[in-house]
Amino acid sequence: MPFEDGTSFGQWLDDSKTQSNLEDLGLSKRDIDGYWAYEELFDRARRLLRKGERDTWVGDSPTRGEIEELLGGDKAMIDLLFEASIADVLDDHISDERVKTALFGQGIIGTWGGPREPGTASIKLMHYQGDLTGEGPLWGYVEGGMGMVSFAIADAAREAGAVLACGVPVSEIVPGEGVRLEDGTFIRAGTVVCNADPKRMLSMLDGHEIDASFRDRLERWKVRSPVVKFNAALERLPDWAAAPGETWPARATIDLTGTMDDAQRAFESCDRGEPAVAFGEIYIQTGYDPSPAPDGKHLLSVFGQYAPYTLSAGDWDSRRDDVARQFIDLIDRFAPGFEDCLADYEVLGPPDIESRIGLTGGNIFQGEVTPDQMWEGRLAPRTPVPGLYMCGAATHPAGSVIALNGRNAAAAVLADAGVVLAAA
Repeated sequence: MPFEDGTSFGQWLDDSKTQSNLEDLGLSKRDIDGYWAYEELFDRARRLLRKGERDTWVGDSPTRGEIEELLGGDKAMIDLLFEASIADVLDDHISDERVKTALFGQGIIGTWGGPREPGTASIKLMHYQGDLTGEGPLWGYVEGGMGMVSFAIADAAREAGAVLACGVPVSEIVPGEGVRLEDGTFIRAGTVVCNADPKRMLSMLDGHEIDASFRDRLERWKVRSPVVKFNAALERLPDWAAAPGETWPARATIDLTGTMDDAQRAFESCDRGEPAVAFGEIYIQTGYDPSPAPDGKHLLSVFGQYAPYTLSAGDWDSRRDDVARQFIDLIDRFAPGFEDCLADYEVLGPPDIESRIGLTGGNIFQGEVTPDQMWEGRLAPRTPVPGLYMCGAATHPAGSVIALNGRNAAAAVLADAGVVLAAA
């Protein structure tokens, strides 16, 4: 996380490097201790929920009462899951504004809310509960691009005897009987497992009698998204003011933002229909895997906030250049001359993500992940529609590239078919 004064804060896998960085920033002992206590609070919750009596991400969601019991009744951890804003938790632990600026972003990722909105602390915990290659809550790059994950799953499915068909959109789900394709072809299947988001799935059930409470729940399912993407091809790497001449930032996640109050104001602008890019999380994929770009060139993507689906003035086609300028100016504040690095770029607002990826509202999690739509509030793989199961990010335990939603759905299908699974 670079700051505009040329300093920066980095979270390293080596805790001693993080400690040195905190000391170099001149933090008080109280703030340094507070930082480590803040991280330990989330890690303790992660261990209890994922490594304790049960892995709460596997199978059906535990109830709130069961979660509170797993957390030993600890009020701070319970608040973390259900009540607190990310700003609340940071303010309780740290007074230094630079460190709070560096840390709040994980509480707003993909969220229709600013850092002071109740429940945003749980957003950080959702991401923090992952476990990459047994090393804990880390992000990772996929060699060859994220699509390689899908190819790997497809290869495993073929090896198990599955037949895959691409480019054949489903227009209708007929409960208990199968699916109808857009070209009219009917495929008979007593069991249908659906990875579409709840709104799209509901549209495919149009005309069929389904449980009224289930229909109502899907209709009320919240899919608001403030996410706008900036994808760029670069002639060269940006030169960061906080790391002049260095290339190692290309192998890190880089967060760019102002203060928490700046982000809160940006969200409030977004809520009024005005795009305000005040937070950007940058990934430079070619820092790890140069294969997707020509020699010496690079790819950069920014996960940005905030921009609404519907704009109060104009539309996305007329405002796209304005939003692109906001991204360029944000990055240029920390990497002067960034615009000169650009070979080409695109801006994808929520409507673009919806049309390109098929996610209603452009919501990357198939639904908001605030506490009211998590745990028991998340959808389950089993539905009251005969033969229909859900396996997407709208189901427990929600989004990220974790594959557990599919695993949980498969386990439910097999259990309902009377297949006994071996212990994991």
